[in-house]
Amino acid sequence: MRDTSWNWSTKLVERFIRQPARLSHLMERLPDSMDSGTRRRCQFLLFGVIRHLRYLNSLIDGCLPKRPRSGVHSSLLVAGFELLSDPEKTAQIVDHAVGAVGIRFSAGEKAMVNAVLRKIGRQLEDEDPKSEASVAELAEKRSHPDWLVSCWKESFGWQATKKFTSWNQQEPELYFLPLSNEAASSGQDCPWNPYRKIDRSDWSQVMRLLEEGAAYIQDPGTRIGPEVLQGVFSEGRILDLCAAPGGKTILFNTLFGEGLDEIVSVDLPGPRFNRLESNLKRMGISRVRPMASDLFEIDSGKRGQFEGVYLDVPCSNTGVLQKKPDVKWRLGPDERPQLIALQERILAQASQFVVSNGWLVYSTCSVETDENEAVVDRFLGSAMGSGFELVEQIKSYPWETGHDGAGVALMRRM
Repeated sequence: MRDTSWNWSTKLVERFIRQPARLSHLMERLPDSMDSGTRRRCQFLLFGVIRHLRYLNSLIDGCLPKRPRSGVHSSLLVAGFELLSDPEKTAQIVDHAVGAVGIRFSAGEKAMVNAVLRKIGRQLEDEDPKSEASVAELAEKRSHPDWLVSCWKESFGWQATKKFTSWNQQEPELYFLPLSNEAASSGQDCPWNPYRKIDRSDWSQVMRLLEEGAAYIQDPGTRIGPEVLQGVFSEGRILDLCAAPGGKTILFNTLFGEGLDEIVSVDLPGPRFNRLESNLKRMGISRVRPMASDLFEIDSGKRGQFEGVYLDVPCSNTGVLQKKPDVKWRLGPDERPQLIALQERILAQASQFVVSNGWLVYSTCSVETDENEAVVDRFLGSAMGSGFELVEQIKSYPWETGHDGAGVALMRRM
């Protein structure tokens, strides 16, 4: 069977259905020999299916008494997403999918796929917009877990929840941080200087800039925490914790001037840390010292203290679901207490590296109160946090800003 983007995406969707995993990890299964255009199309199909997974399953289940075997099911999901994203090409999409299924599976399954996809195409064509008056209706149509939509309704209100779920279902725009004059004049203007929006019609230029270390793919929402730190501190050293794969380290190096002596970037040993080192080497950044270590094993007496400590903790990623749709299906309410407990432990540990009158930034890419304000409040009320004061707290909501969501708290050791 020919290794096309369609065939590969059905294989990766099948793997995800069997065992939900990070989509970035699944993409690593693609062969190195695959050309960039085929790889991008495969990513578009894979991410699109997982982004709309629940709704696509409801369409398929409405046509069949039971789900078919996994390979046929994943083929229906990929073709169903194509119908959803490009309804004007329904005939071509159905014919292609039926032909591909006919090569791998039985004549009966081929006929079934033909019938199901044509029925779904008619449904999508005739479908009236739903009122989505309940949590269950909104969660199904916008492909989110009921429990998550229910939490957002309680936290943000119904209208904001509808806007949030709608935002998550859109294909994300891509931006890059320019690191050269050529990169700064490439791409398209956007509201968030110095970022540039990627023109998808000119991937070859963007890829060249990335390979040369002249640009770094980064969402403008990333800038919020580093800019807060830049606003209060300009000289000394920065400790960047949970730093891999290096995006915020690179941004620090861009934002801060000559008064910054050193950036120490820490993360656990492994593939992500290797990417951090590779990124820094490619970009020729010399004042960064990468350190592969567990935060809880670093001796503050040996490493000293820092004028600025930036902590981007592991979180639920609810502010970046548009880019990481797999999180919706991997995140469960039962895991949240353990995650929040880890955030509290890391924050307390990070605080010991801040000098007197120094600055501590706690950052997440979550929009949840229990991972942001509640964690910071408990820290400030603890023995470790009693010497700190809260200076500023920011919550960025993607449905309002138009970029990734984030939570940021700026604290100072008194």
